[in-house]
Amino acid sequence: MSELPDFLPGIDIAAGLPRVAGNKKLYLKLLLQVSGEGPKVQEKLNAAIMAGDANTVREVAHSLKGSAGNLAITDVARAAEQLELAAKAEDFSTLFVHVDALEQAMRRLAEALEGLTP
Repeated sequence: MSELPDFLPGIDIAAGLPRVAGNKKLYLKLLLQVSGEGPKVQEKLNAAIMAGDANTVREVAHSLKGSAGNLAITDVARAAEQLELAAKAEDFSTLFVHVDALEQAMRRLAEALEGLTP
């Protein structure tokens, strides 16, 4: 079992940990769960954009924004929010830019959690 470090880039541990009553093991498990969803989320987003389905993009981004926000994964939550807003506006010209930003935030999250286990 790995210890939850005091600092992880892109994650506000001080804000997120109290949301699970200070349970570090549970918090790390949830962080890893969100991180593990990255490839599936990217696949859904890319397929929805290619199909011109802004509503699905918005729904996926909204769901991820909520999960990341609840755990104080600030970079992912911010990127998901920007994608959600672009999808809501049906701004297809910028959706790929926002999907790319979200993918990068998810990649940084995975890298920050690499080697950690609950």
